[in-house]
Amino acid sequence: MPKENEPPQVMRGKDVPMFGPGHDESHYISVPIKQYYSLEGVGNVGVCHMQPGDETVVFAIEERDDGTVPHHYGPCDEFYYVLEGEFTVWWGTDANALEDNFVLHPGDCTHYTTGWKYKVRNTGDVPARFFYFLTSPPGIVRRFD
Repeated sequence: MPKENEPPQVMRGKDVPMFGPGHDESHYISVPIKQYYSLEGVGNVGVCHMQPGDETVVFAIEERDDGTVPHHYGPCDEFYYVLEGEFTVWWGTDANALEDNFVLHPGDCTHYTTGWKYKVRNTGDVPARFFYFLTSPPGIVRRFD
């Protein structure tokens, strides 16, 4: 948690390093992101950058890790707010059969609650970005293969 009476902070986008494939060796992230803040016991805030056709791995935000996805975030909530471009999100409970989907455009916001697996693809013709917030409840255990 932030310290009481700590002054507000500004994080300039040009000063935040991109990490993930093609940017550094931490390839447990399947598409490039800029993580702006990580607050222990609260969550992580950042921006995901995807080129046309880029797709994430399948993520799970479930109570139990069944080992069927490359990234298990534990029982948490995740939010996306689309800044630019078009994304399609596939979701379900079976990592090999994510049949439900929706398309997101600039200004759309999503909320994924505990209990789902999902993946995201830039299905537009231009580079795209979305803002994310991933909660970090106390005691959560995450796995990145």
